[in-house]
Amino acid sequence: MPGFASAEEMHRYIGSVFEDALADPDLGDKMAATGLVLRVHCTEPECDLIIDLPSKKVIPGTDGPAPDATMSMSTETANAYWQGKVNLPFAMARGKVKVEGQLTKLLQLAPLTRKLFPGYVERLKADGREDLVVS
Repeated sequence: MPGFASAEEMHRYIGSVFEDALADPDLGDKMAATGLVLRVHCTEPECDLIIDLPSKKVIPGTDGPAPDATMSMSTETANAYWQGKVNLPFAMARGKVKVEGQLTKLLQLAPLTRKLFPGYVERLKADGREDLVVS
């Protein structure tokens, strides 16, 4: 399974799908209502995003508000997760995804993020990145 080559790729694909969702009047408001500030920390390569849902901002790196929850995983797992190919509880049990912080807020967000999966895959395909599409 492929992962991202750089922090810029992580922001381009994962960050932009959140930016699009937060710009959607209905979905963005529902996501903001969770009150969650999420840090997505990836390895291979090391990269981070702060997703500030209440402010509807995506910030590359760690220079943002303190996160309520952090999800840590390899970029390979992150790529598969945002395509709907990773079962979060199973991945957590196997140590592929580590979650710290307010799990309840994160669990409120989980059903909403499922709506991001098709747009994420479409973005990969539109950029000719079939190498990142997990079948």
